[in-house]
Order: sequence, then structure tokens, then C-alpha cells
Amino acid sequence: MLDFVNSIKLIIMENDFGYLLGSNIRAERLRRHYTQDKLAELLDMSINYVGKLERGTIIPSALVIFKLSKILRVDINDFFKEIEY
Repeated sequence: MLDFVNSIKLIIMENDFGYLLGSNIRAERLRRHYTQDKLAELLDMSINYVGKLERGTIIPSALVIFKLSKILRVDINDFFKEIEY
């Protein structure tokens, strides 16, 4: 039973992490007045990917986070604001 509870907690934590990271990425995109389409173009990725990223349904790789920081001209740490793990 404990393993099941720990598994559920891990799923919730991952979802919270993804949601917070995606929200921070969205906030920085909007601050730059970029559309999802424009960001997708600059990342050389699909608009669907950007949407999933901002909703927190996928977690970006380190390379994507690095690219986002350069494109949006922010420190990488800005994407991890309010994330406590």
C-alpha cells in the first residue's frame, strides 16, 4: 500500500512541477509578446509542442530549456520560480 501512495505522490509532484514550469515559460513568452506560433518557429518545434509545454503535460529537455532562455532572453533560473523540490 505504501508503494501505491508513494507512486501517487510522485505523479502529483511531477504534474505540479510541469504545471509550474509551463506557467513560468508561458509568462516569459507573454512578457516578450510572442505568440505560441512565433515561439514554436524560433524553437524549430511544433505549436502543439509549445502548447503541451506551457500546459505542463510534457517536461522539456535541458537543451530546450537552454534554447528557451536564449530566445526569451531570461536566466534559466527564471523558469523554476516558485518550484520547491
